[in-house]
Amino acid sequence: MDQIISFIDQMSYWHWFAFGSILLIVEIITPTFYFMWPGIAAVTVGVLKLLMPDLSWQVAISVFGVMSVVSTVVWTMFYRRGKANDAASTLNRRTLNYTGRRAVVAEGFRSGRGPVLLDDTRWQAISDDGSDLAPGSSVEITGSDGAILRVKAA
Repeated sequence: MDQIISFIDQMSYWHWFAFGSILLIVEIITPTFYFMWPGIAAVTVGVLKLLMPDLSWQVAISVFGVMSVVSTVVWTMFYRRGKANDAASTLNRRTLNYTGRRAVVAEGFRSGRGPVLLDDTRWQAISDDGSDLAPGSSVEITGSDGAILRVKAA
């Protein structure tokens, strides 16, 4: 253990640059984004060591660890937020993209159910309030239950 601490204590800025470069090369080979943030953190510690050569190994390791964890967590949060709005996330659930759009009643509703035309597709729909809608009337899509659209008179 003393040898490891001695090595870390003697690490200069170029050791951190080399470590960061190796992590970034691994990231390029395996595009997962998991090695990029520790790689950037290692390069940042290298810059700190270049500007402050007296920086202790405890501070260097702490900065590296905190930057790696925080940047990975922040990136993951932004990545997931972006994926939630991605069209591919609703690829097999098309009806989720139709909320708020308008459609035309194809045939009169009976018992609150009937077909509507949306773009070039005929969808089964349920009236939110259970009312029977007249053919040709405009409706707004309020949601869906699987492949059945929920609508209200517009």
